[in-house]
Amino acid sequence: MKLMVIGLGQCGGRLADDFITLQKRAHDFRKVEILTGVYVVDTDASSLRGLSQVPQKNRLVIGENKTRGRGVGRQSEVAAQIARDEGFKVIDAIRQSKRFAESDAFLLVGATAGGTAAGCMPVIAEILKERFRDLPVYGIEVLPFEHEESLEKINVTNTAYCLVNSKANMDAVFVIDNQRYAKKGLSWSSNISEINRAIVEPFYGLLCAGEEKKRQHIGVSMLSTSDVQSMLSGWTTIGYGKTLIPMITLPWDKQGDETTSGRKAMEEAISELSVQCDTKQATKAMYLVSAPEKEIGTDLVKYLGEFMKSIAPEAPIRYGDYPVEKGLVDVTAVLSGFPTFEKIQGYFTSMDKQLAEMPKASEVQKVA
Repeated sequence: MKLMVIGLGQCGGRLADDFITLQKRAHDFRKVEILTGVYVVDTDASSLRGLSQVPQKNRLVIGENKTRGRGVGRQSEVAAQIARDEGFKVIDAIRQSKRFAESDAFLLVGATAGGTAAGCMPVIAEILKERFRDLPVYGIEVLPFEHEESLEKINVTNTAYCLVNSKANMDAVFVIDNQRYAKKGLSWSSNISEINRAIVEPFYGLLCAGEEKKRQHIGVSMLSTSDVQSMLSGWTTIGYGKTLIPMITLPWDKQGDETTSGRKAMEEAISELSVQCDTKQATKAMYLVSAPEKEIGTDLVKYLGEFMKSIAPEAPIRYGDYPVEKGLVDVTAVLSGFPTFEKIQGYFTSMDKQLAEMPKASEVQKVA
């Protein structure tokens, strides 16, 4: 599956950087292309200067007449209007990508609390849907840390605004809870870098599998681009797990159950889903198991299918195996079509409460 990635705001730019790293890995080690282009859009020119992978010509500053390139100060409504006024610049830029015609879908990435991404993502998604009706539009939307939610009410308001409007304009939204990825003992900078890599990593095998060209790496059950697209809708969560396997087995090594490594990888993928959820509410599900061919046995495929069905009993399930030469078994799991997540419902409730606490127009006039 080939994606056109568009990062919005500072967080979106960093994630776009990491997607380019993913593309380089795919090209160098799998000899496949998984991206048709990567662009970053921001109202703050200084944020773009912090990127390391995205080409300079693919870094777009919008709204300079209003912001002088200094950002929107968390005002998502200002960013949304800028996107409506200057969204054509984004369309013009991506259309100039040499491989644009190969795109299978758009992927918009960004954080929901900041003004630029919160305001621009839903609007850019709407414009893309209008201009390119045959291509699905997906989003990776990163929720704020717990401490960010308590610092300013605007972070919660922006998040609620971004989520509700993105859901209306995107085919599927991958919801990422930053807090689930945070680790103690790391500096703030290192934590952010590790979190961004963890957000992007689950997409690697999922994108590579459908583009694989070498016969020995074509699975018995292909998880094709059309399979992935058919299994994505609405609120979505993604998880990734891996288990290392020894490259050399000595005669005295204890032989284990052939499903052990795959079982551990699947259990980790589900425990590390990008947002806490009731998996039984998923209406669509898929998974990809990637491992050396000899590790993908009938018993493992059966176990993984039964495991997925047990946690998402109402969902049709698509799966794929991806036999590659490496010393690990990994599993990418995607659950989609949720009616809601408890986490995002909390943002909507908080926003409703804030609106209810605002003084009515008549009361404002009395005070005046």
